[in-house]
Amino acid sequence: MPKNYKEKNVYDAAIERIEEAILSFDDFYVSFSGGKDSGILINLVIQVARKLNRLPVKTVFSDLEVIFKETERYTKHIMELPEVEPYWLCIEELDDNGSSVYQRYFKIWDKTQKDKWVRPMPNMPYVINDNNMPPEFKKYMKPENLEYWSLENFGEYLCDISNIDNICNFIGMRSTESYGRHMAIATKKNRIKKNNHTYLTKTVAPRTWTCLPIYDWEHTDVWHYYAITRKDYNRVYDSMFRMGLAYSQMRTCSAFGEEQKKSLWIWQFIEPETWDKMVQRVAGANFGKLYNHTNINRGKIKKPKNITWKDYLEILMKELPPLTRENFKEKFDITFRYHKTMYQDKENISPDIYIQDSRKAARLKSQETGLSIKYFISYETLCSAIIKRDFVFKKYGFGYSNKMSERIKKMEEKWDSVL
Repeated sequence: MPKNYKEKNVYDAAIERIEEAILSFDDFYVSFSGGKDSGILINLVIQVARKLNRLPVKTVFSDLEVIFKETERYTKHIMELPEVEPYWLCIEELDDNGSSVYQRYFKIWDKTQKDKWVRPMPNMPYVINDNNMPPEFKKYMKPENLEYWSLENFGEYLCDISNIDNICNFIGMRSTESYGRHMAIATKKNRIKKNNHTYLTKTVAPRTWTCLPIYDWEHTDVWHYYAITRKDYNRVYDSMFRMGLAYSQMRTCSAFGEEQKKSLWIWQFIEPETWDKMVQRVAGANFGKLYNHTNINRGKIKKPKNITWKDYLEILMKELPPLTRENFKEKFDITFRYHKTMYQDKENISPDIYIQDSRKAARLKSQETGLSIKYFISYETLCSAIIKRDFVFKKYGFGYSNKMSERIKKMEEKWDSVL
């Protein structure tokens, strides 16, 4: 998505986008994360809603249990503004754990692990948990869904209780935060696009449109806004700034996700008492603190001398826990089948050519044959996925499959029976 600069500044553009969305849909709400971007968004939406006489602003926050104390403080401040109609979700859901091959996922607010919760569950009257969940909301429950079924379907729930045909979900996502977020904004697959910043995802929630009013803001715009308006914000960013972190490392959301795990080490310095509970709550937390931000997760990996990468792959696979081994085997089998179908069967390319032991050998064969590097598989790349705990196998463009979701559900049932 190329940037097309206009005479209009990002603040004025965001105000116009919010006003257009509020006037275009039956209702609207804000998905609030407790971070700097959603903090700006909720203030802008309140500002526009006041002008249009559309207060209060419905605001939903998904509490992931493992959050900074300052995030809880700031979120409570926002939720108790008179202009806000608050919904604070503390619901059992599976969260991604990119730091362990033994506990690939952990359940937030797991009732069977109450004695190990990182913090007590909030008890404000606007908190929704498994005990007081409205039946209109509970019908959307998908405990095995890694994409947080509660947030994914919250707009549908609001449509049901308000008897409306559509709703707009304001999200404070910015394209410059990461390449993944840029692509999440730019993609057109499975979407009905109203404009560059408003779309409906066909396969998810049929009545809930997503609007990203500040998608083109830079981090300098974000902090300029807070400096000028003097609005309250999540002060954990001050701690991160004093630690010398780059702006891209300043994350306040899920601590253990595939992207966020790189910043796991900062918790021990910002909230050591919380960190102590995190180590007891989530397997692999201490390992992640030590290694997630190091070269073990990026750069070149090494194998024992005098063996091939293919031999090393067999050794690594044998050492994995059964469920983790099954996960990687599934991804690798799909990769080999794809190459066989697309390149061997359709283009008559021999596996001796497109399957190479090392990445270097693949590059040399690419130069020798004139074939694009995309045609090649290397056993070194497969070893890298295991060592770097790339469970989803993003290197080859994989996402969470239905089969993986089913496996997660079985794992959850097993844990419930054990615990």
